[in-house]
Amino acid sequence: MAMLDIALIGANEKRLDLVGRNAGRQGVILAAGQLKGIYGAPILGDWRRAARQRGGTFKGRNYAWRDLALGMHLFGDDNPNGIEWLDSLLDQMITDTPDEWDPNEQLARLVIKSKRDTRRLFIQRHDDTDFDPEFDPTMEDEQYENPIYKVRAGMPFWEGREKLTFFEGSGTSGSGFIEVSNPSPLVMFQAWSLTRAQWNIPDPSWIGPKGRRVPGGEFGNRVVELLPIDSAHAGARINYDPMRLMLESWSGTNLLGENGGRDFFMHKIPPYTPKTLLPISYTGAPSGVGARAELRQPRLWPKPWGGELI
Repeated sequence: MAMLDIALIGANEKRLDLVGRNAGRQGVILAAGQLKGIYGAPILGDWRRAARQRGGTFKGRNYAWRDLALGMHLFGDDNPNGIEWLDSLLDQMITDTPDEWDPNEQLARLVIKSKRDTRRLFIQRHDDTDFDPEFDPTMEDEQYENPIYKVRAGMPFWEGREKLTFFEGSGTSGSGFIEVSNPSPLVMFQAWSLTRAQWNIPDPSWIGPKGRRVPGGEFGNRVVELLPIDSAHAGARINYDPMRLMLESWSGTNLLGENGGRDFFMHKIPPYTPKTLLPISYTGAPSGVGARAELRQPRLWPKPWGGELI
């Protein structure tokens, strides 16, 4: 019988198996009834009402950060280092702020493996930990704690396995197709990584019902013609995420101005878009090297499991 595996990966890269096949092997498990906030992402609906309108009109939705509670049982007798070590370990795993002296540190993340996918959620402490012991937890005959960590996920969506597709050619020019899809119920912010060349990047608008979307509408054949990416840039990235530079070199230099005032990139991939081949081409690649375009397609989900179109 299949079951969920839930693990906590700390900011210090330590791992605790909290639920599932290996649960408790480090002396920590999730407490029944003390896990809150992992399921649906918080939705902020925007509704308006005219002066004489009956009811209201839906205008859109936004998502706030996600707050969670993680209650855990710590059993010092099940870990050779004891309860105090486990207590310190969790504090160092679930930090309240990134380490400003360690640029490579990541926040703690919950990782949930289900039958179909593995998804993760980055978290940090945002409030005091609830812990009101009725006895001394460090006593030799007890060695037990039940803290409840109050954590926040700035990105409220669970990250699934990222999809990577690519197009490449060995000549100074080339053309072909690249595959794109989006199986999740959320709009996808795709990202391109391009080597040196002058690229024609597909940026179509989409139309059609869930599961049968196709390039179409006003900009169904839209292609953005980039200026040459030269050796000074090394390569370029295109980011549809509005919190990042839209067009940048591999070193992080803003290239949008250098692109001669050409069109911006407009069209993200809609929810429930089936596998679709989009045309792509390039010219002016280095002789004997060719060129390569990678399309990174993040998979974000409101819930830690499920959500696929049925």
